[in-house]
Amino acid sequence: MRSAWAQWVGDLATLRGLLPAASPDLSPSAVARWPARIFAVCPRCGAFEGTGPAADLSPCVRCAAAPPPFDAARSLFAYTGDVRAAIVATKYAGRPYPVDDVALRLHETLSGRWKDLIPDGVPPTVVPVPAHPWKYFRRGFNLPALIASRLSRRSGLPFAPLALSRTREQAPQARLPGILRHGNVEGAFRVPRHRKVPSTILLLDDVYTSGATAEACARALKCAGAASIVVVTVARTVS
Repeated sequence: MRSAWAQWVGDLATLRGLLPAASPDLSPSAVARWPARIFAVCPRCGAFEGTGPAADLSPCVRCAAAPPPFDAARSLFAYTGDVRAAIVATKYAGRPYPVDDVALRLHETLSGRWKDLIPDGVPPTVVPVPAHPWKYFRRGFNLPALIASRLSRRSGLPFAPLALSRTREQAPQARLPGILRHGNVEGAFRVPRHRKVPSTILLLDDVYTSGATAEACARALKCAGAASIVVVTVARTVS
């Protein structure tokens, strides 16, 4: 097992490579101008599929071959520019994040062009992707949980911050190539014993990269009884 010191040194190396040269403008007016990704996406995993709108898209090649364990995924922004700088500066340098303003943008989108993602009848419970205990101890917060809490308040949706726990992670996902990320989080999430899992879940994370984390969380939740899982992330990497 890696020592806490080795983990800290590794995180410092990640920090040097990721931090932006200057802090982005995180005022409410600036966040309101962040460009939402409105182009065509894979209807299942939400992969960005082009530069123009399209209706009735077929699943992407990957989803057609091996559908993910969640029912749908969507990301509001591309992980570039100020969107990326804000997340990186918060997670690696402890700078404030515009949680309320981002939750507002998510709520507006879920009430608008993403409204078909929410099944009629049973409102989904907002479940944040949990942080590794060491990361939570070092940072003092879990960004997905902060955003999920504000989204729950704005939308009136139930909030279940302890529905999932993170039991292990061999290495920080941010430092791994996509080909290694699925194995790194395999079996890393579980539903605590005796905890009842909501049937309909909105799983919230800050960034969608390879989909490994979302898939691992969805497997754990569905094995525990969840019927429908929609993944929503603030941003998604662009290849």
